[in-house]
Amino acid sequence: MSKEILDVNAAAKYLNITRATLYKLAKEGKIPGLKIGGQWRFSKDRLDELFAGAGGPSGKGDRREP
Repeated sequence: MSKEILDVNAAAKYLNITRATLYKLAKEGKIPGLKIGGQWRFSKDRLDELFAGAGGPSGKGDRREP
């Protein structure tokens, strides 16, 4: 486990999303983050956990099967 803390730029790059999308998701509580002194910070471990559980019980994520 790393204790790496990411700022908005690093977290957006890590997640391959725009900063605007990251701000929106963080404000909605969909991405775990903490606002400190007016600036968002994100735990790399928490972001990894978010996606580790994204597959759900079937492990298939959002993929739709015909």
